Amino acid sequence: MDNIKLKDKVIEPHYGRNVDKAPALLQRWKNGEGYIPSEADIKLLGVRNFKNDPTIINNYWDSSTLSATKNDDIKIVLAYDNSGNHKLTDAGQFGLSLINSNENLINNGVNLDEAKRWEKLDGSGVYTLKRKGLTLDKDLTEKQAKEHPLILTKLGHKDYVDSKFARPTEEIEEIISGIFKLGKDEHSYKEMLGQYMPDVSKKGILKAWYAYGLGCRARSYAGAILDSDDGRFAFVSVGDAEKNAKGVDVDQAKIQLQNLEGILKPEQVNEIGIALNERDNLKERLLTTDQIYSVIGKYVASANEQEIKKVLDKLTKQ
Repeated sequence: MDNIKLKDKVIEPHYGRNVDKAPALLQRWKNGEGYIPSEADIKLLGVRNFKNDPTIINNYWDSSTLSATKNDDIKIVLAYDNSGNHKLTDAGQFGLSLINSNENLINNGVNLDEAKRWEKLDGSGVYTLKRKGLTLDKDLTEKQAKEHPLILTKLGHKDYVDSKFARPTEEIEEIISGIFKLGKDEHSYKEMLGQYMPDVSKKGILKAWYAYGLGCRARSYAGAILDSDDGRFAFVSVGDAEKNAKGVDVDQAKIQLQNLEGILKPEQVNEIGIALNERDNLKERLLTTDQIYSVIGKYVASANEQEIKKVLDKLTKQ
């Protein structure tokens, strides 16, 4: 499968063992080159782009939404909130960093019983449900899907997650209703979106949620084999080397601004935002370190100048 080019982003398929792919993609995420989409992102992109490119929804994908299971507990880890900057949460970064080839996997997943990892996988973006009472390992009607706590948690329904992780209810409706409509139109399916879990174990085990394609009823599976050659992480790339060399896309420059959030003070980010709104100045090239610093320099102590410029160099890939 080639890269999937959408209007404002590129989705890269990364085939191979999750334990091999995750470290490299996580590093690219930290470098501001893009992000591993959540299960909710994948499903929304699939529905919205079906007419122009059905590749997304017709294929399976590993996601950044993580599953940690132990006894009756199911921890759902949302790796970033819904603010739009895709900044990793502490739990998201910790969980994804555990998916690597140095791990001695148990039941095809990461052992969370070592070094109190189960307890450490907590905090912002982590939600714990009980298996008991959930409809699992079978497909659902549309009504059941719209009321399913596990689905609604992963999609970010406001009744199940904190406000900063919540998606608009219209977006969740678009995902679920859109999938059922496409399933009916394309395959005559009436039941879809089954939530499939690994066997109950006394061990704490971490895996990535895996989204099946439309032909497999758009099911979700928390039992993916992390060292299987058939893994496929999606990566949403926000950079294009050839395009950047020839000229700037304004949205790409604004992605640089998103990467600065959390590093600079709000007033500094606002100053850069004002500069970005002067679109005529962005036609020829991406913002450089010097251009950004010329705006924010008055807010930076001289002792911190070189450190800030190093950060800007990394963000602008100079």
